[in-house]
Amino acid sequence: MANDYIKQPFGMNIKMPVKTIRQIEQTAESRVNGIFEPLFNFIEDNQNVFTGDVSRQIDQYNALQYNIGAELRALSTNGGFDVKG
Repeated sequence: MANDYIKQPFGMNIKMPVKTIRQIEQTAESRVNGIFEPLFNFIEDNQNVFTGDVSRQIDQYNALQYNIGAELRALSTNGGFDVKG
């Protein structure tokens, strides 16, 4: 579609030379190729975040922390001295 648009005459029915069209296509291809590669690399490197694995791990650690705290609270004694004699 872009090629058809570039090849259309403009102005006073002046046509672009074939060499110019080829140069435009080569420039566009060289600029566009690999433009999304950093984005894809970022997504690949951080796949665990996007799939929810990190969120599940955080939830597991929070539950573990709560369970450990609950066990310690259940076992805790007053810890003070009996001063009433």
